[in-house]
Amino acid sequence: MKKKIFISIILVIGIGVFLRLVITPKSKGPEKNEDIIWKMLSSAKLGNTQQYLDCFTGKSLRTLQKANQEKGETDFRDYIQQNAQAIKGVSIINKEQKNSLKTVFDVEIVYADRNEYQTFSLQKAQEGWKINEISKSVITKQPIPYMETVVKEE
Repeated sequence: MKKKIFISIILVIGIGVFLRLVITPKSKGPEKNEDIIWKMLSSAKLGNTQQYLDCFTGKSLRTLQKANQEKGETDFRDYIQQNAQAIKGVSIINKEQKNSLKTVFDVEIVYADRNEYQTFSLQKAQEGWKINEISKSVITKQPIPYMETVVKEE
């Protein structure tokens, strides 16, 4: 009798695991186009050079690959990582959906002493969205550095 109960429990657990694997979706849904910008920032912060480069395509990718080659893997990784770790905040706003394969985002990155505004052009590739072009930064110096006390305490 105990053996039958044991086998029944094992079967129920096995069927439950099987159904969970079959019913659970394989992905969390369609990729949003701005996710590639977050992935690029996250990869840079972690110092994952290859994952960072995988976020780009076209001329931007070629320029970054050249910089990686010229600086060397370690210096390039340190550069992107230090830059990303200095970020205090990010704002991403969809500026223009050109078509189903191209879109443009306004991105503002907040650092302790400045804000940098850039336009990111994204292109849909076979493996998902990629950053095709980034405009030159427009830098705004902050009169009061980020998180600095505005009023002096007495």
